[in-house]
Amino acid sequence: MKPSRLLSSLLAATLLACAVHAHAEDESSTATPPATSVDSSSAQPAANAAAPQSVVVVGSADSTTPASSESQSWYGKAWDTAGQHLSDLWTKGDVELYVPFWSYHLPFAYTPEKRASYTEYPAGGGLGKGWYNASGNWEGVYVMGFQDSHAQPMYMAGYGWIPTWNPINEQSRVGIGATVFLFMRSDINGYAPTPGILPMATVGYGPVDVQVAYIPGGEGNGNVLFWWAKYSFK
Repeated sequence: MKPSRLLSSLLAATLLACAVHAHAEDESSTATPPATSVDSSSAQPAANAAAPQSVVVVGSADSTTPASSESQSWYGKAWDTAGQHLSDLWTKGDVELYVPFWSYHLPFAYTPEKRASYTEYPAGGGLGKGWYNASGNWEGVYVMGFQDSHAQPMYMAGYGWIPTWNPINEQSRVGIGATVFLFMRSDINGYAPTPGILPMATVGYGPVDVQVAYIPGGEGNGNVLFWWAKYSFK
């Protein structure tokens, strides 16, 4: 039951994305070497023969053109985009408080006795950073710890993306998106970090949001609506 294993995995993924982003910036800054002026007295004989002494010869005939950015692979562009999003999120985002409050097991998938044995109102909390990007969509990273359905400690860390709309005014919002994450719980891989992706939705006003993720499943498993409240410290 070591949350440090989850945090280490998330930190490694974040550092990899940032490293790729930094490498892309270094490549762009070194792709075009500075132009070098060569005085007519020290230029190559061929250049002197072809140009008057009053002309400054720049570069050399065998210089090569830097590779076009269009030749960059699709996954290179994807890493660059991910790195830019993480950088913007970390530098421009607000600190956010997460409070899980309801694990609703859908009645059609469980017997009343089974539902009564589960933990419906988990204790826990978390922190993250989030912001609304130039498109008006919410992006956030988070870490949460809370009780699972069996009242055992569960840990979760991930990234969420939700396109939002303002139905009443600029302070109100609703949206539907998705979250990708790593989670650790006792009955799945013995607390080994396990990846996941879930649909999620939000309803909010001002700095407060109520968000929910749907965990799909079958009879007697999954089919849970996991709810939490989120407060942004602006």
